[in-house]
Amino acid sequence: MKKENTQLAILNVAISMRKHYKKDVNKLLNRKLQLADDYQQKKNEKKEENKTELPSSKELIAWENRQYIDGNWTGYIVVHLMRVLSLRNKDLDLKIIPATRSQRKGEAGDKNNYLILRKNNAQMVRNDYKTFKMYGQKKNVLQSRKLNKALRELIAERDLILGKDEIRLLSTKGGNKLNEESIAKKIRSFTFRGLSESQYNKIFVSEVAEVKDIKKLETISNNRGTSLEVILKDYHLDI
Repeated sequence: MKKENTQLAILNVAISMRKHYKKDVNKLLNRKLQLADDYQQKKNEKKEENKTELPSSKELIAWENRQYIDGNWTGYIVVHLMRVLSLRNKDLDLKIIPATRSQRKGEAGDKNNYLILRKNNAQMVRNDYKTFKMYGQKKNVLQSRKLNKALRELIAERDLILGKDEIRLLSTKGGNKLNEESIAKKIRSFTFRGLSESQYNKIFVSEVAEVKDIKKLETISNNRGTSLEVILKDYHLDI
């Protein structure tokens, strides 16, 4: 499908150029329609494959619980946040900080994502995600004792001090920032069967849509920073 997408993009440029110079574009338009049809057909075929191959949400939640039981703290935190906040890979490039005013205030133009560890809950603050320019900073309070315990265990496991050391959820062995490709690979090392964040989202969106729970779909849309129309078009396996 990437090939068809690239060809469509090239055709759109060519059509615009020929229109600008008042030249005939009928052949190019016909070719564009053919490519668009091929793309949609392959997309539909892929969705049918996913419907039979992808696991259920119950399996993903069982996997998440297994990470907690096994003390795989990073893995648990990653898949838990992906599930409850419908996150993309980039969103999980975050720092864990305490709830002190000086650290959580941030500077103007701050492009970091944070997970603020409080006494009884946690808050995720996103300043760097795909659609930030459209939706702005996002804040979500997470009421989960298990998440708080996992965060504290993770910090202790790494022998770090909250508020003193820089603590990244995902990092190199030396604790440094990962690039986007490495973040994606790291996340898939924690997910059920190595699924991508996009596949996780498709599973939960499709099951919520199936029971026609509009409020939950709107929550997913808001958390992800994506319109409801795009959520249903790109992530619902039956559309």
